[in-house]
Amino acid sequence: MKTLLKGEVSFVENHINWSIDVFVKWNKKRIQIILKSRKKDLKTEFVTCALSDSNFFSFATRSHSYNFTGKKSKYSELILESAAAQSLMKSRNASIKLEEKYLIFNGKIRKNDISSLSNIFTLNEILMEEIDTLNNENT
Repeated sequence: MKTLLKGEVSFVENHINWSIDVFVKWNKKRIQIILKSRKKDLKTEFVTCALSDSNFFSFATRSHSYNFTGKKSKYSELILESAAAQSLMKSRNASIKLEEKYLIFNGKIRKNDISSLSNIFTLNEILMEEIDTLNNENT
């Protein structure tokens, strides 16, 4: 498949309870993906928190390590326990944030890894469904 060496694209995708702003930027080797998912029917805002790659500890221990910043909430606990979030965090320089009414994923993959590209969108949708389920249980 031939693609341009450098480029970027952005678009908005609407779901029933979510609106997803997608920004994809690529160069010769990597694709950077930013998914900014806004929960439309959320009554109160998310408690701000972030899960990110801990590059130093990952290098030192030769295993995946993560940094968690912010306050804990039922949604942050869900992200820490979710298999979908753990799979999303396997991409390069990955981070997942909850901020206001947004679930924000930022990560990079290799340009020729098309299956990981589709998996990121699928895993993000699974994470959104898990948040919807948790939100519906509490209302």
